[in-house]
Amino acid sequence: MGEVKIITAEQQSDFASAKKLFQAYADSLDYSIEYQGFSSEMARFPDGYKLILLAALNGQPVGAVGLKESDGDKVCEMKRMFVEPAGRGRNIGRLLAERLIQQAKTLGYKTMLLDTLQRWKPAYSLYQSLGFTETEPFEHFPQPDVVYMKLLL
Repeated sequence: MGEVKIITAEQQSDFASAKKLFQAYADSLDYSIEYQGFSSEMARFPDGYKLILLAALNGQPVGAVGLKESDGDKVCEMKRMFVEPAGRGRNIGRLLAERLIQQAKTLGYKTMLLDTLQRWKPAYSLYQSLGFTETEPFEHFPQPDVVYMKLLL
């Protein structure tokens, strides 16, 4: 099945791998995320992220997730969770999310936010299983089935 390892991105090669995965995430969508300023985000990457985690399968990066500070006291946001098709079905998304939640607690955050789409049933189910609940919108997301979620840390 292969060994999965989760690491905190620290070196330039880690950030390059994460950037490539975040771009693959954007490319996999059936809509543009340019309304979030994605190309500008990628141009200054990793600026704007408090923390980035990478998942490697047999030494090859196959997944990533980022943590951004959000508006509000001690509030953060899980961003750009993505696992390449080759890494799916191995609980890599869960491992990334669990580690990100753990790191957010260590950094002193009290609330984690995220947005997802109802049509992404596996992701939505994962977030629910981790304790996330639906909440009020915290940003504009122009998709009709957007779900905003929060977790009290």
